[in-house]
Amino acid sequence: MAMVNSNSLFSLNGQPVADNLPLSLLSDRGLAYGHGLFESILLNQSQLRLVDRHLSRFADGANALDIPIESTVILQYVNSFVDQLKAESVSEGVVKVMVTAGIGGRGYKSPKTVEPTVICSYSNLPEDISYYRTQPLSVRFCQHRLSANQPLAGIKHLNRLDQIVARNEWRCENYDEGLMFNQSNCLVEAISANVFIKNNSGQWITPCLKEVGVAGVMRSVMIEEIFPACEIPVSISQISRDELIQSQVLLTCNSIRGLASVGSMYNHQNQWVKSLPIDQQTLMLRKKLIELYPQYQ
Repeated sequence: MAMVNSNSLFSLNGQPVADNLPLSLLSDRGLAYGHGLFESILLNQSQLRLVDRHLSRFADGANALDIPIESTVILQYVNSFVDQLKAESVSEGVVKVMVTAGIGGRGYKSPKTVEPTVICSYSNLPEDISYYRTQPLSVRFCQHRLSANQPLAGIKHLNRLDQIVARNEWRCENYDEGLMFNQSNCLVEAISANVFIKNNSGQWITPCLKEVGVAGVMRSVMIEEIFPACEIPVSISQISRDELIQSQVLLTCNSIRGLASVGSMYNHQNQWVKSLPIDQQTLMLRKKLIELYPQYQ
């Protein structure tokens, strides 16, 4: 009887898969263990917006996860993918880039030689993107809590189970976003965005992400460019649940949708907490963002 090479036996949805596919996909450490990173990059007028900041976060994440890949290599693959999109007359949308630790066999230990895999995909802009940019959002407190994980804090790794659990807490269409808290009941982020509040004393704050959370690309733009350009001070510190509830303004932001205002908050029991206004400083921040980055208008 001929011996079967067990390393090449795979099935997908119950169907046998050819040998050439499993080695590049089904044995990948990104699929097996979530050993990888991803970035969602706005494609606007055939240009990748804020790509330098996305690559910088890739570099931080690759260092944290011991994935040996240079930003120039990632950019080469991504630019090649964008060229393919141009050839198909595609100029607007979202380019998702995943960088994994490649094929690693069984076990958590990385192979002696890690050969990263770069996967690019395209999707249309969210259908509700105009709504998010122009209308006040309704947000809900998530019951699921984030746990401190300092070595992985800030980076956008492939393990997003916390966000999946939190987002599946509601099935209705009543809420546009969910707010996530840590084990100490302090605000960390939204499910798919970072947050800024204007507290009861009129001070702008965004949560500290040294222990947990994703340090978003748009968050960095707001802190380093937009707030300073508007001469509005902003600080980074813990935000308690009580401070959030007493806040005057709540904003969310990410690199696809830009800046969004929150109009109403509900707790995890779907009970109304408060309504929030769009104040003059919020309008200033939004105007400055669009002035510097017209793709977010």
